[in-house]
Amino acid sequence: MARALAIGDVAPNFDLSSTEDVLLMLRDEAPRTAVLLYFFSPDAEGQLERCKADLRALSQARDDLKKSQAKAMAISPQKVNVLKELQRELGLNFPLLRDDRKFSAAYGVVVPEEGVAPPGLVVVDRYQKVLWLSNPVESVAEAMPTIMKLIKGLPASTAQYPRSIINRLVDLWVN
Repeated sequence: MARALAIGDVAPNFDLSSTEDVLLMLRDEAPRTAVLLYFFSPDAEGQLERCKADLRALSQARDDLKKSQAKAMAISPQKVNVLKELQRELGLNFPLLRDDRKFSAAYGVVVPEEGVAPPGLVVVDRYQKVLWLSNPVESVAEAMPTIMKLIKGLPASTAQYPRSIINRLVDLWVN
């Protein structure tokens, strides 16, 4: 059995179909921005309303996430057309991805044979390392203050650029 994902581990890459009708890959998103990955499966009785509340909380945090150069993505085994309907119904402003190949298992979110996995939340930094995780997550709304504090403490995406590149960019901007 594989070791459980822990803070500081490299987050497993994925390539999943999204409600934006494109294939999204973590390795393409992470270098530009920190990424919040919300894993959910609203199949079980009582889970749907809880998942909707969590998705709304992520949507409401969008402006704060954007200011901190972070973004949210939600991952579910539901079909893309079902996810698009959920996105429309809730007015979500971030992509929902279909986990049709069980990438969520690499993040420790495994659906047991007899039921549905509770929602999980993972924060991945710009180096594709796990910054924070909660599986299961009690509530996205309750977790957001902690997550925002962590994300705001991250270095800028240009922090690792060589000085010569920074100087060239500043020179182009000034002149």
